[in-house]
Amino acid sequence: MRIYYLLLALLLTTAASAQQNPQYSQYIFNSMSINPAYTGSKNVLNINAFHRSQWTGVEGSPSTQSLAVDGVMASDKLGLGLNLTRDELGAHSTTSAYANVAVKLQVSENAIFSLGLAPGLVQHTVDGSKFGIEDDPTIPTGKETSIKPDVKIGAYFHTRSFYAGFSGTDLLQFKDMDQVEPERHYFFTAGYVFDVSRFVKLKPSLLVKEDFHAPTSMDVNAFILLADRLWLGSSYRTSMNVFNDAEMGDVEKRTAVAFIGELQVMKQLRVGYSYDKMLNGYSNQSTHEVSVGYYFFRKKETKMLTPQYF
Repeated sequence: MRIYYLLLALLLTTAASAQQNPQYSQYIFNSMSINPAYTGSKNVLNINAFHRSQWTGVEGSPSTQSLAVDGVMASDKLGLGLNLTRDELGAHSTTSAYANVAVKLQVSENAIFSLGLAPGLVQHTVDGSKFGIEDDPTIPTGKETSIKPDVKIGAYFHTRSFYAGFSGTDLLQFKDMDQVEPERHYFFTAGYVFDVSRFVKLKPSLLVKEDFHAPTSMDVNAFILLADRLWLGSSYRTSMNVFNDAEMGDVEKRTAVAFIGELQVMKQLRVGYSYDKMLNGYSNQSTHEVSVGYYFFRKKETKMLTPQYF
């Protein structure tokens, strides 16, 4: 079984380097990591940190940590932010830093349209010692590191009850590098908040992730908000062929369900947790994700535009 897990980790290391970005379940509470136009959308200084352990108990399984900070200036018309991420999978690790900027345009009394840009640096590292294989000239004996620039772009529109966004990541490609390049990824997000009662709100949402080479990834989400303090919901993640006819194995389908909750502990502090369960051939593997967020309000408090919702 140990050999099976090692081979699986090696396979996924190669696949992830070539096609996939780190996976998140709680992006619904802070979408800055996938769309720079989201930066500053809460109109306050906002800090969000999270840790994700995927397929716990499997040696070399994915592990991701992220820290995001964003706020507004220029009379709330300009959002600025910083996004730091470290992702590790087997012998391969990726560390990235992006500086986000978003221009916010008030298109109506309750609607804002934003355009975002996030230039950054990405460091890829392969630690050959973690393969446990000796006397193979194709495997590095120590760490090999490469650093490259990258950029993300995005657009984001939201009102008090609706939002939609489109973004692109990994847009700079360097095919002559020794390191396998991630494919360009494009994201579409949308959601709506329904008032069920005075104390209950319902928010269905959708995320579509596409690179035009692998099967299209889709998240269908449904959440309820209780008393403007507790989010409870679930996400169904699957893959399908939309722009190609590629054959999909169990790993490529990536069918999973996530159970997610976030509690507004107090006005400034919120804590979130998600539990992911795969529904394909790896259903015995579980994933845990925790997040902590904090708002720094101004002395003269500024009203946030639907802070609990989007």
